[in-house]
Amino acid sequence: MTLNIRNEQADTLARQLAEIDRSTITEAVISALRETIAKRLQQERPRDTAARILANRGLAFKKARAPVPQEAYHDLDHDLGA
Repeated sequence: MTLNIRNEQADTLARQLAEIDRSTITEAVISALRETIAKRLQQERPRDTAARILANRGLAFKKARAPVPQEAYHDLDHDLGA
């Protein structure tokens, strides 16, 4: 399988990382992708952050909590422009 990226910035960054790591460009790209994927998988979602903060205070989301209706976002958007 071949990965061919034709972007000057991507090429420059890959070469820079390979030089720092004293590795090949391929190894540098693989390393960067693995690190980025691992970091994103470990990131806390906003809902998880809110639940953790509530739990620290002895609180929790309501079990039968309904999502905010879509039209509420539309109303908020228009209110901000006023």
